[in-house]
Amino acid sequence: MTGSRENSGFTPQSVRQIPRIFGNIAARRLQAYGYAIAAFYAATLLRLYCEGVWLLDRAGTPIYTEFTCQWIAGLLAVHGQTVSVYHPIEFLDIQRTLVGPQASYGIWPYPPTYFLIFMPFSFLPYAAAFLTWNLVTLIACAAVVYFIARRPAATLLVLASPFTAWNFVAGHNAFLTASLLGAALLFLERKPVLAGFLIGCLTYKPHLGILVPVALTAFRQWRAFASAAITAILLASASVATLGTDVWEALPRQFIWFASETLAADASANPAQYWGKLQTVYGLVRYLNGSGTFAWLTQGATTFATALLVWLVWKSRVRYQLKAATLFTAALIATPYAFATDMAAIAIPVAFLVSDQTRWGVLKGEQTIMKALVGMSFLIVLACGRVALGPIVIIALLGVIVRRMLYYRGEQAVLSRGEVTRARLHAAASLFPGVVGLKARQSQGGTTTVIYRGWLG
Repeated sequence: MTGSRENSGFTPQSVRQIPRIFGNIAARRLQAYGYAIAAFYAATLLRLYCEGVWLLDRAGTPIYTEFTCQWIAGLLAVHGQTVSVYHPIEFLDIQRTLVGPQASYGIWPYPPTYFLIFMPFSFLPYAAAFLTWNLVTLIACAAVVYFIARRPAATLLVLASPFTAWNFVAGHNAFLTASLLGAALLFLERKPVLAGFLIGCLTYKPHLGILVPVALTAFRQWRAFASAAITAILLASASVATLGTDVWEALPRQFIWFASETLAADASANPAQYWGKLQTVYGLVRYLNGSGTFAWLTQGATTFATALLVWLVWKSRVRYQLKAATLFTAALIATPYAFATDMAAIAIPVAFLVSDQTRWGVLKGEQTIMKALVGMSFLIVLACGRVALGPIVIIALLGVIVRRMLYYRGEQAVLSRGEVTRARLHAAASLFPGVVGLKARQSQGGTTTVIYRGWLG
């Protein structure tokens, strides 16, 4: 066939070639950019540390971040005072006693099972715990991205992502979230029980997993579903045995406080300053001075639309990489509660997308869109996460994924002459279970074209 690789079918030889995901940026240059940006992040953090504005101040007191809140909560759990974490005023007073008046967040939004994950880090001194937590979870996230994309450059893109730097500064748990759900999607087809176990561990952040049951049901992965449910029950039981029942009794009240202080807060004095940090459709509407009612209606419609999309995609014969990318991207946009630090997890759907692009090529316009999304990501971080561009980035990425699914419906697969015999033609048909009207046609160029209609399996 004639035409560019961006808008035509591919021969097996062209499929094996690595497409330039970012256009004229070759693989070596891309790796050089990744190393340079990651080194810049490291040098910047080292300088901030030496100046006493990151990790520890000049007096050795922790600089208050999201990790500080988690470390103190874990410390209280280690000393048997977990219930204090679920009383906002008491928890805030304890934080201020330990780190000073800079402590400003007294609401603990996680279920007791999260303590089982985080408590081991609270046995370490603060600085050691901060660096260990960040490095362990970042390495896990980078490893999952590598095994998804199978390209070293993909790992470098994780290190060079502005959301990675922002998450590392704050010590948030987005790397852990990305690792668990990314690994679960990686293993789902071959090891569903292991995938279910990883999904069960993700229940510490339930608002990012609301679409997972939709996908598992549509995909008929009952073993993964059962494994996730059993894991969640075992973790809850372990938390009761370790921390007692009082923390679970305090949890519903905490969720009410949490909703009133975040999603239902009165930020009329400075809506841009307050709602700009919420990187969701709900936050975007409030950032643009929309009412709370309209924001909830818009978010509800978005959540329903993404749930429907996930159901249809996972019921279809779309390539698995695109299914996984759709689910993870939709999960980030379906929730009303996510910050710029949470967007570090966007590396996982991008890795699945890169994996699909590597095998099937880059469509026309995808390079431009990906560059624009990278630019918008830097804008979000440069604005200290207080500009609600996150939902635009996520929706645009979801649009790229959906476009690929629609494009390859009815596309042609080209095989070189001599590779296709009648027997191999039937074998090729077995690779595409959704094929309708498969037939062979020999062209003047000496190739045999397999014409099909339907989704690529």
